[in-house]
Amino acid sequence: MPQKSPVYAVTRIRVHEKDMVKPERMARMAEASPAEVMRALGDIGYGGISDPQLSDGDRMIAKELSDAYALINEVTFSPEQTDLFILKGDANNLKLLIKQRLTGTADSPALMKGVYPKDDIIRMVHNADYRELPEEFTKRLNALEQSFSGEIDPGRISTEIDRAYLEHCLNNAKGVSLEYFKGLTDFTNLLTMLRLRNMGAGADKLKNSLMPEGYVSHRLLIQCFDGPEEGIARAAATGPARESILKGLEEYGRSGRLTELERQRDNYLISLFKGAKLAEGGIEPLIGYLLGREQEAKCLRLIITAKRNNLPDKVITERLGELYG
Repeated sequence: MPQKSPVYAVTRIRVHEKDMVKPERMARMAEASPAEVMRALGDIGYGGISDPQLSDGDRMIAKELSDAYALINEVTFSPEQTDLFILKGDANNLKLLIKQRLTGTADSPALMKGVYPKDDIIRMVHNADYRELPEEFTKRLNALEQSFSGEIDPGRISTEIDRAYLEHCLNNAKGVSLEYFKGLTDFTNLLTMLRLRNMGAGADKLKNSLMPEGYVSHRLLIQCFDGPEEGIARAAATGPARESILKGLEEYGRSGRLTELERQRDNYLISLFKGAKLAEGGIEPLIGYLLGREQEAKCLRLIITAKRNNLPDKVITERLGELYG
């Protein structure tokens, strides 16, 4: 049962924050040898494996994330807010399972931790019955199921489920969490627009690919789709994430790569909860811890993958995001 005491919950979170990988250690690992990376993780007990090898990396990350989700579920005093962040696992699982069912793939996909038990999600997809899910999911998934005929479009499945997830979050999030999801939709729409431009797609494709609005207007993004890059900056650089968006667009204009915009997105979103880390009686420290663990996992996965594939350290440092700690 969730604990109802904010003091108890935040105290538990503070204890576990001490076990997170510190920015200085992460920076050293980015430039270390593979053996040194795993030794550093073993020294702090990350993943619960003694004398870990590079091949243990994914299993260690998965365990730490699983433990973080379990902790949040145990101590949350506002599950309606913390569940919004865990629900993205269910969204991912729905995408994988629906695509598997429609394509007849035999292999079972690796499912993420979510709000709903995995067996329940599997049953819902098997029966094409989504009444147990939030209204936004039920509506979009029912419409999606009714539209299936002939060739399957995996991209449309992902788009509709992502829309359902973000609609639900924007409709139910409060305070800092609402700002998080507005920022997430803005960055997602901008990145989608730039990727489609790079592919040579048309504005109609963008209309069908946009997530719900945050602060950035759909109308302005569509209007500037075929125009110069200066117009994109004017359209997209609005709202609290303005400075982060401009930094990412500046690098995109120089190099044509979206890496910096993605990094600015991650840093901006986690900064919202770093700023609320000491909030008295609020749910923000719990959500911040969860996002911090996810960002930590993302950075470690980047480092381990780069070391495994003998990629230069520069590949790591230019993508490494800001940590919560």
